Amino acid sequence: MTNPRQKQLLKLINDKGYCSVEELAESLDVSTQTIRRDIKKLNEEKLLVRHHGGASSPDTTTNLDYEVRKVTDTEQKNAIASKIASMIPDNSTIFLTIGTTIEVIASQLLEKKNLQIITNSLRVANILHRNPNFDVLIPGGKVKASNGGIVGTQALEFIDKFRFDYLITSTASIDVDGTLLEYDLNESLITQTVMKSARHVMIAMDSSKFVPKGSIEMGHIGETDYLFTDTSLPEELAEAMMKTDTKLVICEGE
Repeated sequence: MTNPRQKQLLKLINDKGYCSVEELAESLDVSTQTIRRDIKKLNEEKLLVRHHGGASSPDTTTNLDYEVRKVTDTEQKNAIASKIASMIPDNSTIFLTIGTTIEVIASQLLEKKNLQIITNSLRVANILHRNPNFDVLIPGGKVKASNGGIVGTQALEFIDKFRFDYLITSTASIDVDGTLLEYDLNESLITQTVMKSARHVMIAMDSSKFVPKGSIEMGHIGETDYLFTDTSLPEELAEAMMKTDTKLVICEGE
């Protein structure tokens, strides 16, 4: 049974998706030790999900339907995509991964010239093939019905033959310590393979992805060169970023 304070704590987390221990302590005017005890109890009762430094709503641990995500946070995605596209020079070799944010970035790249683009997303390839100056390649492998992604051993072997100027990717979320989280192991393996052979790694995520969700560790923010987002980082994540050489690029819409 929950007491009034714990009910208020649950409401804060359900409203925001994720709250840090410090944020909850300040909002409820209690000590961080009290908040940690409450989080531990409520996690055991499966009313929230406990994380290092905070807690999230159970609803944030499942992936949103792909078509729903496609029409959410569009202004933020457009601002991020525009900035990334402006930094990609003509005549580059690029790898683009799977996702709604990546599809927006692909659309912004159409004005470029002479790009060689390798992607494991049929949706991304369908956008980019419209430019006759682009050389668009896709690997063989298993096609996922949910998002048009191509995964599997055959795809990994094909991708491993290339060296890329840029990897442009996203992720399900980022945890407060900078860990990049994903839902799908096969998608993560593709991205990890490209990260090893890309000269520049660019990761795009709007602020909705600051709520930890996904159980697969894809890597760490310190393994990337740029993080593109639409707002300043939460305090704990900002501290983790300061320990890396990754450049933070905040992209504001018009």
